[in-house]
Amino acid sequence: MKKCRLVIGLFLVFSLGATALPAEERGKVTPWVKINEKDGIRVYSRDNSLVPLKECLATGVIDSSAANIEYMLRDWNAYKKIMFLSKKTEKASMPFCKESPDNYCAYLLQGAPWPVEDRDGYGTIAFYVHKPTNEILVKITVRGNTMPLTKGVTRVPFCDMEWIIKPIDATHCQLTYQGITVPGGNISKIPPSIINWGMKFMGYYTMQNIRKLAKEERYQHATGYITTTPWPEDMRFYAEEIPKG
Repeated sequence: MKKCRLVIGLFLVFSLGATALPAEERGKVTPWVKINEKDGIRVYSRDNSLVPLKECLATGVIDSSAANIEYMLRDWNAYKKIMFLSKKTEKASMPFCKESPDNYCAYLLQGAPWPVEDRDGYGTIAFYVHKPTNEILVKITVRGNTMPLTKGVTRVPFCDMEWIIKPIDATHCQLTYQGITVPGGNISKIPPSIINWGMKFMGYYTMQNIRKLAKEERYQHATGYITTTPWPEDMRFYAEEIPKG
């Protein structure tokens, strides 16, 4: 069990993770491969030429409305309960980020088990709505920048993470999580076999955390979407690439 928690923590640390990636920056990918299925949650991985670790995707049904989950993903405190070993997810002031109702400027700090250093990053959390399907895209983008380094912490140079919320009915939605990262630091100390094994559990536990959090009173009373920014058509590939089975 300790080994399992260690590996889950390592993977969620790497997923700190607004703009669409141009086609040449999305990398060359292999087909999604299902690596785990449990409790109605399907987990997939694939190779992506942009990153040294595999790209991960998890999808499942949440017993809550899409509006409730959108509200949850706008709550800074929620990320501490969703992401394993999260230490900080908070608003930040950055010269390269313009704050707006649908674009948050964020600092994220994730703890990590020894011998891996804690990791942090500055980036954006952007919200989009696709009105034809009533889906919400929450895109977290972390890139290298000139913000001061944190002593004793490894700065993540690259990370993309997406949450897609698709309504099913008034009390259910499908939630899909997807992430890729270049973790930096001393990741080479972790055997690749351990990393690949842990990928089976990363997305599953992330989705389970969302399900648990959705039962809390504070996330059960949304009356409609907050997001108004249209989902750009050149970012629709996130929804189109979700595996169907």
